[in-house]
Amino acid sequence: MFLYFLLSRHNLIIMCHNFNLVIPSYNRSKLIKEKTLKFIIDNKLNNKNTVYIFTPQLEEYKKELKDVENLFIVKCNIGLNNSRNYIMKYFKLNTKLLILDDDIDTIINLNCKEPSIISEIIRTFEFMESENIKLGSINPTSNSYFSDKKMKIGYYFCIGAIYFLINDKYILDINDELEDYTRTILYYKRYGKILRNNNLLLKTKYNQKGGMYSIERNNERSKQAIKLFLDYPEYVLLKKKKDYLGIKLLINKKNQIIDLKKDILDERNNILGSYPNINYKDNFKLLLNKNYIFKVNNKIEGYLIRDIYKLNNIEKIKIKTNQNSGDIAGKLDINKIQSCSKKYFNEYKFNKNKTRTKKDEKHKFEISNSIKRLSGKIKDNEIINNIYNQIKNYNVLNECNYYTCNKELVSAYHKDKNNKSNYVMLLTKNNNLDLHLPELNLKINNQDNDLVIFNLKEYIHGNTIGNIKNRYSLIFFDKKIKEEK
Repeated sequence: MFLYFLLSRHNLIIMCHNFNLVIPSYNRSKLIKEKTLKFIIDNKLNNKNTVYIFTPQLEEYKKELKDVENLFIVKCNIGLNNSRNYIMKYFKLNTKLLILDDDIDTIINLNCKEPSIISEIIRTFEFMESENIKLGSINPTSNSYFSDKKMKIGYYFCIGAIYFLINDKYILDINDELEDYTRTILYYKRYGKILRNNNLLLKTKYNQKGGMYSIERNNERSKQAIKLFLDYPEYVLLKKKKDYLGIKLLINKKNQIIDLKKDILDERNNILGSYPNINYKDNFKLLLNKNYIFKVNNKIEGYLIRDIYKLNNIEKIKIKTNQNSGDIAGKLDINKIQSCSKKYFNEYKFNKNKTRTKKDEKHKFEISNSIKRLSGKIKDNEIINNIYNQIKNYNVLNECNYYTCNKELVSAYHKDKNNKSNYVMLLTKNNNLDLHLPELNLKINNQDNDLVIFNLKEYIHGNTIGNIKNRYSLIFFDKKIKEEK
């Protein structure tokens, strides 16, 4: 017998004897038959329990699965979170739902007292009802070594491939990437408990083609990991993986939020072009084993992630001498300008900050102290472009199109006021200097392999004094670039 429904608020929803089996699916009408449906049929889960498939491709699934018994196919909008929210709306409040991916191989039951899968599923729902738990999970691995065969209540990752849900009509507006992590966090924040049944183990092959799979997913995963880190720092830890940045769910104090207040600097004491002295204010001692999120008036102004990326091959960049960098190069010093300009030093007129000369009839070019740096479009330098592509998704506040690579530079106080967007990305190698932001009374002690994302367009910043031998700083930012003809 084969039945299907178009989604409508007026549809009659046929309730199952114990629970409903629900499978969101897309582009996998054949795979679902070979995987999840086979598992369901082999274990006779659909004898008394109805199977629902939610898909945008109603006709395709109807044709492919016409011989499957006790099956309803429901048409929904495309998108994993869209389909999951449809499921919540479709079923009545407090309906017991076992939600499965369409590519599951099998579920392993380690409970000798309840050897059948269906008995253990029913026992899980009964336990959830007795403890007033809305979301339940199983062990996400197939290795019994990692299972203690216990029912546990706490903060446990609920993998999206299979989870127990007692429908509470909790509609989530979340990203499809890492949606199971996000759901886990939100349910724990709401109810303070999630079930983990370690008697049940999942056997499946993750990221199979079709469905949600695409090679672009790694980029989106990394971005979403950063967003979860910024939104729920006390609930997640960032975790580097081979091809992307992931997360681990853990209540922690490794990620810290620092609420800052912006001070108004005395305009009579112009610090642009000068360097931090021993009397600068530093209200926060940043620990080297913690990540930080910096906020002003509850707005994220930056973040510091420890030990996230090793800056390689930077020594291969051919650094040039630059004579027109302005404030960052410090106040003009006859010993720091190019040799051919020294004889004119007393003739020059300086700008307000005394960090750049002014042009006049005799001196046709502006100059600043000489520093070692190379700047350009990211895409035009192979080494730089390769570095940026590996970390670009760690900045979720704006994109970058330009870079500056400095060698053996102590940056004087300056502001990146000409940047198109506010936030820059900062990496260093052989670094012994801190980044000081006097308006925020903040000193960022970024080390090698740390990544700083910060709004340096709006805040004055400079380096503390220290050893700069073979020191490199690499900054990515968004610059206004004239369109090429």
